[in-house]
Parts: sequence; structure tokens; C-alpha cells
Amino acid sequence: MVFRKYKAVKQWGKMDTRIFKEILNSRNNRKMPSFQIPDAVKASGVQVHDPNTPGFFSSDAVKNDRVAHPAFRATGIEEHPLYHSIRCYLFDGSEPMSDGVSQAACLSKAVVHHGLPQTVLHAQHGSDLNEQNVADAILHAERYDPTLEKLPRRFDPILFWVKHPRVHGTPVIRRNNIILENLTRHLTLAGLHSGRVTDYLRIDRDEPISAFLQASPHFNISPFVMRFQPHLTLQGETAIAPWANKEEVERFNAEAIPDIYPLSPIIDLGSDHIYNEDAVVSRSTSKLSLHTLLWSREQDQKYPWTKEQNAANAILHTFGAAVTEAMRNPRDLQKNPVLVKGVQLVDGKMDLVAFQLNTLDLSAENGVKNIVWMEKGIRLYKNKPFYENLEEVEDLNMETVHKFSALLLNR
Repeated sequence: MVFRKYKAVKQWGKMDTRIFKEILNSRNNRKMPSFQIPDAVKASGVQVHDPNTPGFFSSDAVKNDRVAHPAFRATGIEEHPLYHSIRCYLFDGSEPMSDGVSQAACLSKAVVHHGLPQTVLHAQHGSDLNEQNVADAILHAERYDPTLEKLPRRFDPILFWVKHPRVHGTPVIRRNNIILENLTRHLTLAGLHSGRVTDYLRIDRDEPISAFLQASPHFNISPFVMRFQPHLTLQGETAIAPWANKEEVERFNAEAIPDIYPLSPIIDLGSDHIYNEDAVVSRSTSKLSLHTLLWSREQDQKYPWTKEQNAANAILHTFGAAVTEAMRNPRDLQKNPVLVKGVQLVDGKMDLVAFQLNTLDLSAENGVKNIVWMEKGIRLYKNKPFYENLEEVEDLNMETVHKFSALLLNR
């Protein structure tokens, strides 16, 4: 809930401006006597330095009290334990993809199928939530959370010169994370109570994930590193069964990957010399498999991402998780593909993604392609700007909750 701290508003008018200028001019016109060294100091023979002299603090007049200790030595980037001389192409979710879903499909060599399979949507898990439970889960974040942090200053794109007062409340990222966590907990417990879900999930919060991929055509010399920190990481003892069998994979292989020429797929990727060549994931020593990632984003007030860019971000997050799973548990991907799911919440809208990793060879010579099923930008509820209070949930879409439930509980 958003609060505005009491602060007296100062009035400022033409008379105040005139008075202020007169005071400032009189202060500037007042002549101050220059500093003169007293005769007693001159008689004692003490040397006096002028601190306004250029180079005064780098001269011998200022004593350097720093000792020769490693703590005071400026370390270079080359001394980092994860430093590599060859820079990598980096995806961390901070930059939007210029061409949206098509660019993400080119980077991951994936065929995008819009909509979840009917076999997944029609699976009965006995754990669908009622409307009141979903509304309570949303209001917990939007209204009842007691966090009081200074929120960003409101920016009005029309009246851009207006300076709006700062408000305190729950940050947008924290609100969305609370919603995802509440819905995940409700669905998981409901599935366990009904007996339809028997695989206990391990849930980790805010744990880093990093994937390393070196493959042609773009990443022969410089590897492709995908690292991010989702809010929830769900893992299970058994891997998720692939959604597409061998015949369906061959049918998807016949489809063409979007061509974004003259843009290069790597145009929006960053670069870094510090990266990990091993898979980084929570509970890396346990015999577990990645199931689902859940995270959220906050839109920039001046430069918000489009629906396509949010969907591309969700695809690459899930692709990175699938590569991490393939690195941690090596296997023949053509016989036993990796399936990882991702859920992204932005401004009350969900992006649901399921990524089936059939190959790590991204070259065109290899005819095997990866598969993506996605629902992009489906509205969960009608949110309000971060500086307004949400008193009740409006336009709650239970169809989105059903799709989220089907995706989350699919094993």
C-alpha cells in the first residue's frame, strides 16, 4: 500500500524570487579580506602552504599515511578468479531484444508455437484455485504488505516538467514476487492434498543461474553466457517428460526459424570477461532436475518494454535454464530432451513459456531444432500504477490462472 509522508509544502512566488536575488547580490558584493599570515607565525619559521595551489594534495606537503598493504592496492579485473581473456556474449535480462520473439528464436534456434498444448491444458490436477483465493493472493501484495520503502519518483510523459512528490510503499518487484509465491504455494499444496501431485518440489528463492554455451554460428570464439536470478526456482527428483515425441519433433524441424536480417541476433547482447564455464544452479550436488522458474520485471517509466520484448525475455530465461539443466545432467538430447518451464509477471500480465531443448548445436547444418510453447502477455488482473493504491482486484482473469496451474503442475 502506498503512503505519502507528511512534508510541509513551501510556497515560492515572484516576491520570494526578487528578495532572494537581492540577498544573493548583496552577499556576492560583500568584500572579504584576504588571508594574511600572522607575524608570529612568520617569526617562528613555520612553512605555510596554500591548499588552493594546483597539485597541492599530490605534493610532499600532504603526508601519505597509507601503508604498503594489499587492502590499499587497486586490484585489476584480471585478478578476478573467474576472469577469462576471451570475452563472452552475455544475456542477463537487462536489455530488451530489438526484434522480440523472432530474435529470441534465432538465438535459441527454436520454433515458436503460440499457445500451450491441449493435452497440458486439459489435464485435471484437482488443484484449480477459486476466485477468492486468487484475489487474496494479489491483495496480499498490492494492499496488505507492510513494506515502506521510498519508491521511484513518478514520471508523467505528458506533463514531464512536473516534479511529483515521492511516495513510500512496496516496490513493484516485491509485489509481483509475492503474487507469484502465493499462487505457487496455493497450487502446490492443493495438488498435494488432492493426491494428484506426488512429486515434492524443492523451492529456492533468489538463487543465481548461469549457463555456458559455445556453438556455431555466432558463438564459436566468444561463448554465450546466460545468467540471471529468478525469484523462485522449482526442482524435482524426476525430470519433466518432453511434450513433443520423436514424430512431433521431426514435424517441428521442417518449420523455418524466423529471419531477422538485416539485424544480427547478437546485437542486443552484452559482453563481459568474468563468467563461469560450469553450470551454476541451486542444489547443484543433489540429484534434482529443473522444473520451473518464476520471476518478475518492473517496467521503466520512460522506456517501457513492448509485449514482444517481454516475451523474448521470458524465452531466453527459460532457454538458459534448459541449457543449465543439460550441463548439470548430461544426456543424449535427441533421445531424452530437456523440458523447462518459465513464468514471468509484468504489470499484471503473465508470460508462460515451456522450452524443450532438443539440441545444443545452433548451426544451420544440424536440422534438429528446439521447441517453444508460449502464452505471451495474458492478463491476470488489472493493475494500477505503483503510486496508487489497489483497494480491490478488478478484471481478474481465471482463464490465466487455469493456464498457469496447468503449466506449473505438469510433470
